[in-house]
Amino acid sequence: MKYLVPKLCILLAVPLFVMGVLEIAFPDIFSLADKFEAWKYYLHIGIAETVLSALLIIPAWKIDKAWTGRVLEILIRVGIGGMFIFASTDKIASPKAFAVLVAQYRFLPENIVNLWALILPQLEFWFGLALIASPFTKECTLAILAMFSCFIIALIWALALELDIVCGCFSTEMVSGAQSKSEAWVALIRDLVLLGPTIWLLTRKNKWIWQKN
Repeated sequence: MKYLVPKLCILLAVPLFVMGVLEIAFPDIFSLADKFEAWKYYLHIGIAETVLSALLIIPAWKIDKAWTGRVLEILIRVGIGGMFIFASTDKIASPKAFAVLVAQYRFLPENIVNLWALILPQLEFWFGLALIASPFTKECTLAILAMFSCFIIALIWALALELDIVCGCFSTEMVSGAQSKSEAWVALIRDLVLLGPTIWLLTRKNKWIWQKN
């Protein structure tokens, strides 16, 4: 029984966490609450799912720490790395459009915006790829945490200035018409949720993703 419980907990926790992040990040596409008259962005549903997934990991960790840690490390490295690779592709393909999105935050000096719009997607792509395909777990995690920090600071800045922005996190498409500040809140909460598992990676040893010890 003690061998079955950790696997069952992880089997339930992983889809719950993924669905929770998707509910928070893409509420117009992924939502279990469409049929209910809930808050527009259903953040409470996504947050509840991520909290429940974390609670499910606790018994698995207590029963079989080594196996649970290894599985979680693989899933987090593939998930976070894959997300950064995905987030970079449209920005790399459309640097001018991404520069416009960066400028809307009014955070960077104008003469730095274009350079940052060229550099950031490359950092996202290569560090996302390296997190999955290289043994340098800690170094890649630190770089990704630095990018998360930049995103969070920029979003807090936009909210403080009450800017109606398009996040630009995964797409360079500028939606016509004014955007509500809800999009910035959604992006901020998503990044804060993902900080937890990313910080946890710093506790892991540098090794290839398929390496056991």
